[in-house]
Amino acid sequence: RECMFKDLCFDAFPKKNSLLMYLDKHHGFKNPHGDKYSYFDLIEEGFTSMEDVPHDWLSRRNNQIQRDCAITHKEYYDHSKIRAAIETIQYPIYHLDFESFPCPFPRFKGERPYMQSLFQFSLHIERSPGVCDKEEDHYEFLSKNHEDNRLELVQKLCEYIKKDGGSVLVYNEAFEKTRIKELALFYPEYADRLHDINSRLFDLLHVVKTNSKLFTALGFDEERSKTVNYYHEDLAGSFSIKKVLPIFSNLTYKGMVVGNGMEAVYAYAGYKDFGEKELLEKFDALVKYCQQDTWAMVEILAELRKI
Repeated sequence: RECMFKDLCFDAFPKKNSLLMYLDKHHGFKNPHGDKYSYFDLIEEGFTSMEDVPHDWLSRRNNQIQRDCAITHKEYYDHSKIRAAIETIQYPIYHLDFESFPCPFPRFKGERPYMQSLFQFSLHIERSPGVCDKEEDHYEFLSKNHEDNRLELVQKLCEYIKKDGGSVLVYNEAFEKTRIKELALFYPEYADRLHDINSRLFDLLHVVKTNSKLFTALGFDEERSKTVNYYHEDLAGSFSIKKVLPIFSNLTYKGMVVGNGMEAVYAYAGYKDFGEKELLEKFDALVKYCQQDTWAMVEILAELRKI
């Protein structure tokens, strides 16, 4: 439960470029004399914004970039790293997103308490750079009841994602990778296809933010590999897709019947509580929400190509 005094405490911090938005702030900060301060220490000293911390107190390159963006109000990007990462992506690109239900009790065979039980996916297929239609190139699966429809989900996933070497683009791959591994255990007859899909996952977050292992393999030195590829002050220290999307497109989740992951969970969990008309509306809202997530990746990638 969120603390009822949260707004009172956080009123002391600016809405943009707050001290609390520094990446890896838990590691603390050092002044030129080597004295180390936690961010709590700095708050006690009256520091509230990024600009309050002197530049020579920032030993991490990412924090220096954040502070510079806060002062200049200009975006930062590493063109070479972004370009190198994009060039590793293989076409056709399968932009993939799952929705899941973390049920307190196992619902189906093989599941554990609070396991992320898949009930939906969205897929946009980009045949070549920039060649993708929001409607015509969209494929999806949605479980329309609370029965075990995981096998049908797996079958549709394997039907739509061809064994053609194309990259399967996701945002923050740990979630999708784990879910696909679980599906391979549940349905061993599809294990080879699912492992093939997993081997082709490519994380769009690595292009926007960074990934040391990826960029070291691409020939960049260790320090540069750890440094963010892109930063804009509107990110507010977060690289979630909800923060990244408004910077790269005009898409918005505002006003959608289902506008975030928890609303999707509530909509799915509440199937039995809806009348026939409202249930059909929820089905449509869930499809549009998940479709928005994969189309967001199409748009973000398109804009990254322009940098």
